Amino acid sequence: MFSKKINIELEKKDDIFHLEPLGDIHVGHAGFNEDLYKSRIKAISKQKNRYTIFMGDQLDAITVYDKRFNPDMSVEHDVDNQREIFQKLTQPLFDAHAKSKNEKIWGLMHGNHEYKIPQISRAYLENLFCRPNKVDFLGAKCYIALEVRYKKKILAQWEIMAMHGSGGGQPERMFKQMKTDNYMDIFMCGHLHQKRYIPGESYQMDFRSGNVWRRPTHSINTGTFCEFLVEGTSGYGDQKNEVMGTPIGTATLSFNAEEEKVIGHI
Repeated sequence: MFSKKINIELEKKDDIFHLEPLGDIHVGHAGFNEDLYKSRIKAISKQKNRYTIFMGDQLDAITVYDKRFNPDMSVEHDVDNQREIFQKLTQPLFDAHAKSKNEKIWGLMHGNHEYKIPQISRAYLENLFCRPNKVDFLGAKCYIALEVRYKKKILAQWEIMAMHGSGGGQPERMFKQMKTDNYMDIFMCGHLHQKRYIPGESYQMDFRSGNVWRRPTHSINTGTFCEFLVEGTSGYGDQKNEVMGTPIGTATLSFNAEEEKVIGHI
């Protein structure tokens, strides 16, 4: 588990800012949509009030030494070559992060396609992904305290739980499991490659009024840049009885600190 505080200083009190996590990119896989990834990197880099966090499975990392290796689906067989491709494609965002007043990239997590691969150790990720790009490593699960200020005055605070995730099934089941003994405003997961945004609420007592406070909650599965089925290939998706593919891309949360509101988009 990793914890981090993120501070956002607004230029205008009514500025809306956006968190667009990038997850399940799978560089090296035949289904990786490079054009879409480049377009989102450009958008996040260029838009001052758009931020991100890497949610894991940046690399596909399936090599000839892995029992899951399929030459139809693994188009780049070397892990470090995949890393170099990821670095090159993401460089405009790393450059924008280095120049940004607020942290453009809130951190980088690892997913099962990284932590299950012996050569992609934590040291490998920190030494080659994180430190050179001035990005914090956040493990497979992290908690974030998001504080938003205007002229040094606190406007809003949100508590966020983010994890890559594990197992199969639907995001709704993962959201339910994430909420066990975790009392957060925002829950973010990846792994399942199925974009979702689900608003909800929990209930707490407000001691000032003595009444119940309906606390808004927001759950997102952050999507993928990897196509489920790829023309001319036979891969994992082709071996399933049910086709569970969903549109690739990202899910985004938009924050209005002045009104203490969050809106999700997919």
